[in-house]
Amino acid sequence: MEGPLHNSMSDTSPLANKKALTNWPSSRLLEFAEAHPRDVELLAFILGELGRRDVEVAHSAARRVSQMLNRAETGEAQNPTEAAAERDGRVENLRARLEAAEARLREAELRASAAERALATEALPARSNGLLRRVHLSETAPVWLVEAAQRAFRLRFHPDRFADPAMKARAEETFKEAEEVFRQITTHHGG
Repeated sequence: MEGPLHNSMSDTSPLANKKALTNWPSSRLLEFAEAHPRDVELLAFILGELGRRDVEVAHSAARRVSQMLNRAETGEAQNPTEAAAERDGRVENLRARLEAAEARLREAELRASAAERALATEALPARSNGLLRRVHLSETAPVWLVEAAQRAFRLRFHPDRFADPAMKARAEETFKEAEEVFRQITTHHGG
């Protein structure tokens, strides 16, 4: 007895197993609800599932499913003009969100570019004689601090971080020297 006003999820439904719905992302649940706008039982189940989720996407989808459920329960066919206005409103909302995301992306790219330029012009540490001093550690530095400083040096002065050939060569030299210093410190500390 399948008809245009099918009001329940029968065993012939694409998702007879409701548990499968609980694993779907919120956006996919909304798409599925939009594909079955007259299935009251399905819409109610999806609304309940979205209501249990604590993310903005789920809340937004739940509002939309709630509207569809109200229409399905009252049996009102949506006016084509209203549908077009609602769709246009959603499109404008998405367009505004996309523009805001693009602006944030451009801003992040500018900050990253400025940070790369600052990093490329930043002076590398001056050479000095004391092993611990060359890696900015005191004589009483514990082993865990030496290991943390070594990780930091590896991250900061790894040659692959530099695009400029001169800075890359200098970083490679500093990296090798620091590795040798840390090897000697580790040997000295008995590690």
